[in-house]
Amino acid sequence: MTKNWNPQYVQHLLEPHFKQAKTHFLLPLLEISRAHAIMLFGCDLLTKPVAQKILAALDHVDSDSLVYSQNFEDLFFALEAQLIEKTETIGNLQIARSRNDVDAALIRMVLRQKTLEMMASFEQLAFVLHQKALEGVTWLMPGYTHHQPAQPTTLGHYLTGILGVLGRDLKRLKAAYSSINASPLGAVAMTGTGFPIDRQVMADLLGFDSILENGIDAVGAADHSLELLSALQICNTTLSRLTHDLIFWASQETNFFRVADSFVQISSIMPQKRNPVVLEHIRAKLARASGASQSAFNMCNKIPFGDVNDVAEPLLPVSLAALEDSQAAVLLLSVVLEVSNFNVLKMQQAAGQHFITATGLADALVGIGLTFKQAHEVVSKIVDYAMQHNLKSTDITALMVQSVSSIPLEITDSFVQDALDPNNFVQRRTTFGGSSPKTVQHSLEQIKIVLEQNKNWRLEQLQKLADAQEKLKSMSRQIQSSTAETTAKSV
Repeated sequence: MTKNWNPQYVQHLLEPHFKQAKTHFLLPLLEISRAHAIMLFGCDLLTKPVAQKILAALDHVDSDSLVYSQNFEDLFFALEAQLIEKTETIGNLQIARSRNDVDAALIRMVLRQKTLEMMASFEQLAFVLHQKALEGVTWLMPGYTHHQPAQPTTLGHYLTGILGVLGRDLKRLKAAYSSINASPLGAVAMTGTGFPIDRQVMADLLGFDSILENGIDAVGAADHSLELLSALQICNTTLSRLTHDLIFWASQETNFFRVADSFVQISSIMPQKRNPVVLEHIRAKLARASGASQSAFNMCNKIPFGDVNDVAEPLLPVSLAALEDSQAAVLLLSVVLEVSNFNVLKMQQAAGQHFITATGLADALVGIGLTFKQAHEVVSKIVDYAMQHNLKSTDITALMVQSVSSIPLEITDSFVQDALDPNNFVQRRTTFGGSSPKTVQHSLEQIKIVLEQNKNWRLEQLQKLADAQEKLKSMSRQIQSSTAETTAKSV
């Protein structure tokens, strides 16, 4: 019977939700229905003829005919109506299940797939950064603190720092996946059921790693979605900071990074402009993803703990928007870094400017007996002197250093220049996590192992899901065959 829905309700809620559900939920809804039918048969809650008819009907769903109609509230009921046309026994499929636990499972099945796809994108970026870091272990550049040149480092050392965060980001996504991939099926509306069902069968057939025990938790929780978005937002924040640095390095004044021509746009009025706007688009996408993530948190705030629409279908679009913008930004950043170039000579020149090796001279003075406070005072004075006289660090002599020191110093020009040399500065930092090439290379070897482990884990999860799908199809075929009974009962 046609429901007399309010036209505005149809336009702004029912029809858009139906289209979203058909796009994202139809295939997993059919899988859930098959798993439920197999479980009911295995628990003697469906006879074999009934189970066979239900499974056959599910195998012949006409997705093209599933279009929005005011006859049905949503996709769940529209699908049920089509199945009833195929077999009236389909009503038994509703034994011990509800839209509540089904909807919760659908969202988790969509999000777990998206999480694995997101992890693949992060891995791609991480491997590109790893390769660039390996290439750049000896590429000198200035390191910055408070937006000011601070000490010499290398591009490899900088990128290894980014990789350290990305490694932890992948751990956070793995943890989010674990929270997502828990089955709510069997919680029914929220209190479970009086029928003797087997929740583990459904979890296994659908590739879930665990079962959410409490029914209210199963149908009302949103922490799994928020955990994913939290992990995503943390990573996006780091990538936004990386993008900020790349934009700074790509400026004409800095000229450390030259974005490939295929990503550069021109000005409509200034012919000399070479705008690396792809980096700005990446930054904007990361910001949009952050906004969508925050919207999800706002939707889950100050609502009752239980089955409410706020944490169901309406939460999915903002979650998917955050994932989509994040993935686009990550993939763009990967390819930009892969095909663009760093200006090694310009970075090296900058690594010796602005007296950023001053700490090296102070360290050297400590090595001949001064306290660090004394050494810091001497070097501070010589830097002030040099800047007042428009001198470079390569102009500083032993006599100049001695002239500003209240303590007699037995040093030579080579001692001073050796201490102020940016390459020597980097080479001497061999402590764990330091900037010396050997130290960075060792760090990158360990990072490569972790990245490979993460990739293998992700591929294992994909295989587990594929195996579960194949098992589900196999069990459905077996039940529909004439010799299926004993096999199905042993699921």
